[in-house]
Amino acid sequence: MIIYLHGFNSTGNSAKGQAIKHSFASEIDVHTPTYHFNPSVAIIELTGYIKGKIEEKNNIKPVMIIGSSLGGYYAQYLARQFDNVKVVLINPALGPIDTLNSHLGENENFYTGKKYILHQQHLDMLHDYNVDSPCSDNIETLLLIDKADEVIDYRYAYQKYQSCAETILYENGDHQFQHLAEAIPAIRNFYFDLA
Repeated sequence: MIIYLHGFNSTGNSAKGQAIKHSFASEIDVHTPTYHFNPSVAIIELTGYIKGKIEEKNNIKPVMIIGSSLGGYYAQYLARQFDNVKVVLINPALGPIDTLNSHLGENENFYTGKKYILHQQHLDMLHDYNVDSPCSDNIETLLLIDKADEVIDYRYAYQKYQSCAETILYENGDHQFQHLAEAIPAIRNFYFDLA
């Protein structure tokens, strides 16, 4: 089972989420939940969602959480709440407070058009879900990065995970991660433990 977590201002119906679902449709159950913009609400929703899916599938293994951008920040935290969960991080926003600071105030979801207000207290909540030393937890991680990401400096995630993640750096690209189609075989191999 794969659970894909979208980024900020997106939904489970994002192009990336649907491309992953389509790529694995014949072999793996892929779920793409949409969750709240409020970090604390999002974590409660996602924890319950993942727990429910694991129970529904009778603890089927493996379970892999794929997180893009802010979804990557949540994915690394959530993987530590469950046993034997793999993680794929796509252009992860591992320092989201700085990244999202420019979005304080009114925002509009790219897919739904729904408007909401992002407050400083929402950004402050993100501290509660930080993973300071991801390499100390022995969680299998695949890091996929477009080096020309215009939103996030790729070097932060690269340095944080360089000693414990399988990492693929792609030249050029952008924050949307232009190399998804190219990365699908690596994600598949990682899921099935294929060398």
